[in-house]
Amino acid sequence: MSYEQRPNSATLFRNRDKKNDNQPDLKGDGAIEIDGQLYQIELAAWIKQSDRAGKFLSLSIKLKGERQSTQPRSNGGRQQFNNHVNQHGTAFDDEGAPPDDKDIPFIVNGDVSPERRLPRA
Repeated sequence: MSYEQRPNSATLFRNRDKKNDNQPDLKGDGAIEIDGQLYQIELAAWIKQSDRAGKFLSLSIKLKGERQSTQPRSNGGRQQFNNHVNQHGTAFDDEGAPPDDKDIPFIVNGDVSPERRLPRA
């Protein structure tokens, strides 16, 4: 009986073919279900280290069979954004806030990550 990937899951394995640091440390595949349609995906992960975060994984996820292109991207994404704005109006009002967020009494500027402590007033 062959292994069948369950929807919304993936498996990563150590990359035994790694020849340089640009190649992923881990590779694998998975399946994701979006709006009732199942898509096969490929994953790649690099084990990285930083002083602040310690050890972490950097991931790349793409549809299975889709190739990474070194060519400049077409304006497809920009056109899709422009179509959305034309259909739904601008994303922000004149004050710089999304229309539904006017009732929020404050806007936080800057980094509010848990690692950074903000001065108390």
